[in-house]
Amino acid sequence: MNKGITVNGLHSNLRFGLKMLKRNIGAATKDDYTERVPFSSVTHDFSRIYGEPAYSERTLSYTFEFIEFRNYVAEERLTAVLEWLHFSGRQSLWDDMLPNHHFEVREPAVSWSEKHGVYNITASFRASPAMKPNPNLLYTADTVNFPDINGDGMITSVDASMILEAYTKLQNGEDTGLTPAQLRACDANMDGKITAADATLVLNFYAAVQEGSYQGDIGGWVTYINDYFGMDKGVI
Repeated sequence: MNKGITVNGLHSNLRFGLKMLKRNIGAATKDDYTERVPFSSVTHDFSRIYGEPAYSERTLSYTFEFIEFRNYVAEERLTAVLEWLHFSGRQSLWDDMLPNHHFEVREPAVSWSEKHGVYNITASFRASPAMKPNPNLLYTADTVNFPDINGDGMITSVDASMILEAYTKLQNGEDTGLTPAQLRACDANMDGKITAADATLVLNFYAAVQEGSYQGDIGGWVTYINDYFGMDKGVI
């Protein structure tokens, strides 16, 4: 099957026989909230005044192709595609290249061209900044990184401190003194690297445990991670 997209309930290839020529998944840009102090060269950044920074919509652009030499058939096919891409509100868009996530998109801007019976259609969607995990994508004890760095079976502020220390040493090119298993556990948000964000995630979880929202063990961590990635905090 030619990889494509599903949006508005229909698949680009299975329903319309469109061949995917090109895709461009744009990044969500951080909103810039800066103010310059009058009569000075000092500029303040207010992007984190409410905690997490805000991000603008991302652009998803797809170019499809179909070949049809009979004008009346091509017209019917083209009309059907344009009707498919015309909708109100927001719709979920699944890209076959990203099987574990989807986007929330608005009606796209559509353009098309024809040359010697070859029709090209380009659809540019505006999407919410976060890639959302698919409803059937649930993390389990076997698929999460459990950031119990000191091996006491629980996640505490000590583990957050150890992650931050490991991050600092890695930044300075120093040996962390941790085992490969411990280093893997330090990647709490499972983005493939150890950063201060991992320590922050662990510290936030520990605070939630103290409030009684979660258990501090592997079961509580699994629930927390599923909640975390289900609240528009997916890949940016």
